[in-house]
Amino acid sequence: METLKVKGLSGLIMSSPEPDRLVKFYQEVLGLPLALNRHGNTPDHWECDYNGIHYAVLKRKVHEQPNENIVLSFAVDDIERFITTYQIKLIHPIMDLGEGAYIASFKDPDGNILRFWMNKNQ
Repeated sequence: METLKVKGLSGLIMSSPEPDRLVKFYQEVLGLPLALNRHGNTPDHWECDYNGIHYAVLKRKVHEQPNENIVLSFAVDDIERFITTYQIKLIHPIMDLGEGAYIASFKDPDGNILRFWMNKNQ
């Protein structure tokens, strides 16, 4: 059986109690072209694709802890195969973001939230 490997880092997803303030910093200081967007079942959020990485800033939910505000998102060819092969317990069901994109969130052994991202159109 072939060994499964992630294809690389696909996104940096952050949350903030003040997303507009955080986005202003990333736009003005770092030059990221973040723009307000909404797609699939997601709420309004700031996002952009920059140098091969998808960046997004979401409104932080009240119950989230500050150390959960960055989510590493890894591109994979088959989310369900990874989940089944490694018996990964998901935080939420696989989400359809529209346009062939899907995500699945889970925790690493330290409790950090990670995400698989898959685009069936690529």
